[in-house]
Amino acid sequence: MALSTRYFGSPEQQALERRAELLWQVVAGDPRFAHHGRAVAVVGNGAEDVDLQIAMARLQGVCPAPRLTPEVKQARAAAIEAAGLVTDVYDHWRRDAGSMADVAEVLARRALPEGLVVREATEEMSAADFDRIDALTASCGVLLPASAFLGGAMGPAVCLFAATAEGEAVGLAASVLEQRARDGDPGFAMWGMLSTAEAWRGRGIAKTLGALVLMAMAERHGVRHFGTGIRSDNVESARLCAGLGFAPSGLLDLMAIDPATMSGGRMTR
Repeated sequence: MALSTRYFGSPEQQALERRAELLWQVVAGDPRFAHHGRAVAVVGNGAEDVDLQIAMARLQGVCPAPRLTPEVKQARAAAIEAAGLVTDVYDHWRRDAGSMADVAEVLARRALPEGLVVREATEEMSAADFDRIDALTASCGVLLPASAFLGGAMGPAVCLFAATAEGEAVGLAASVLEQRARDGDPGFAMWGMLSTAEAWRGRGIAKTLGALVLMAMAERHGVRHFGTGIRSDNVESARLCAGLGFAPSGLLDLMAIDPATMSGGRMTR
């Protein structure tokens, strides 16, 4: 990973991404782990994986376990909390392989508000532009993956943001391919990080950018499997995601959090 990697969010969140970067250098070849650029995840759903998730949470501050059944999640959460850690849960929504015609239709019917242009975040982007997208996403409770992942240096990724003529970032969406050891797995991408500046909300910016990101990941990288986490009470996000072909998978994303390291109790809002 490049020495110039940029980390995002609060100092506490930046430290999390830095620890995850170092840990990933050790475990990247192990199929039990995956990484999107925020925290290294434990992908196993066996009973033995709970101890591994607890240990990884204590090392990093946070350790996700994605795509668990409700039964596994319930038992896993009880064990994590018994160990003195905190849990956080998202409903896992998924868009599976298939035609992108529905996304193309969304884009044919909508455009960004007049005066905004679409820009792409890359590793070569200026520090000022990184500051702008960091401020935007932080204001929305969203933590961006470290820049080496977000900008594509670590694998397929697309991050698009809407900017004013003055350069202010007012909307953002991104997708990053899950980095893990695979045997014939076609690839699974985290999608979302949808953020809109308060003064620009209600104008369809997040949905338009989200659709553009889906199309770009499909056309550039052949990615067709996308997932995102939504809190069970976030009706607005659920409606937006359903409009882009996502549906509840029936699975859950479980975070184990070490309150001694991550004092806020959450990785993202």
